[in-house]
Amino acid sequence: MKLKATDMKPTLTLLTALLLAPRAALLTLGMVPTLVFTAEPTPAVEPAVFPGTGWRGVFFNPQVAGSTNFPWLLHYDAHRALVRRALAELRKDAGINLVDVQVLIPYSLRIPARGNRVGERVEQWANATFLDNIAQFVDDCHAARIGVELDLADNRWLPLTVDPNGHIGKPGNSWWPQPDSTPWDEAAEWYAAVIRHVETRAAHPEAIAMWCLMGNYQSGGAEPVLWDNSDRPEIRQYTERFIKAVWPVFRSAGKRPKAAPILLPIFAADGYWKTKTPADRLSGFTNLKRWLVDDLKQPPDYWVMSTYAHCDPAPDGFRYLHKIVEILGPANASRILSTDLKGAGHEDEIRATMLNRQGQAGPDSLRWHLAKCQEYGFAGWWMWAYQDTPTSKTGLRFLDGRWKRELLCEIIKSQDE
Repeated sequence: MKLKATDMKPTLTLLTALLLAPRAALLTLGMVPTLVFTAEPTPAVEPAVFPGTGWRGVFFNPQVAGSTNFPWLLHYDAHRALVRRALAELRKDAGINLVDVQVLIPYSLRIPARGNRVGERVEQWANATFLDNIAQFVDDCHAARIGVELDLADNRWLPLTVDPNGHIGKPGNSWWPQPDSTPWDEAAEWYAAVIRHVETRAAHPEAIAMWCLMGNYQSGGAEPVLWDNSDRPEIRQYTERFIKAVWPVFRSAGKRPKAAPILLPIFAADGYWKTKTPADRLSGFTNLKRWLVDDLKQPPDYWVMSTYAHCDPAPDGFRYLHKIVEILGPANASRILSTDLKGAGHEDEIRATMLNRQGQAGPDSLRWHLAKCQEYGFAGWWMWAYQDTPTSKTGLRFLDGRWKRELLCEIIKSQDE
């Protein structure tokens, strides 16, 4: 999981709270008409055939020794043997055929916080070693018969002036680039350059299951702010401008499938969201579908959504997944990837939502997720996460590398039966 559904306050200035979300912590840093696509998806080389029924994955966070070796992908030479072994075991022992990995803009820069500028050559701004490491990792995934979802996260979604106090790229931050008045220009070039570099350098780019357009102006590596906010309408207006400028460039770069910006249904139970309707909570879905499909007529190959258990129906009686499929179009359910599946270890996050139920965060919630993916015919799923960390117990594996057998044998591998 990335942004918490409980952190989506109307002022959108809760940077401290956002940094506590698991993805951000890794940085420490009415009825809607049924949709029928009117434009063809991005032409793409067909992915390699990975055995299994649909995408079955994990957010990939192998734990490596030494704080100076974080993140592992930045120091891939030092950890490649460990990673290759982990990939092979995921495929053999767990039947996993997809890993999700974040690519954060600071690591791609020669000088963190000094972002690319319009018209610059890649050599002028890029950490070529890091980008080459991604390509090498893609090839290692191919060798393990595993696809990889690469989430590209640029923080420059809004001009700094729109939310100067909440923007992570504000002056004084030595890590995240500071946006100018038209940050979508630089962001579009960054996304496209990374895609082209990795697809060109990888021997087996067909292992890239999808590229996903991602990034959050407050916390960097998180879902973008796509939802309506009646107190700050300018945030949605600038987000729409960003997407309409960047998506066509992102979609046309390279040959591998493209996923729309990661969507987030909001289940916060207090404050601003306490009295909001299901339509308000799903406004990000309605907005993004309209911007990409109705306005641009450039649908994605995949829709990716963070998913909470027991939201269909939710305690308010509303079937949120059913409505999401209706918004995106029942004929397109097979393009939906259900992600950030939350099992044991997510108790505190779920407890603060309208979905809080006794025992929800345990294995039963993962069973619920997988059953819903089958019920709606989704493209697949990935869970958070591959491995426990010293501060989080959400993995499929313990910190010492042992599999959590209750999850592995009784739930995930039962999908083969």
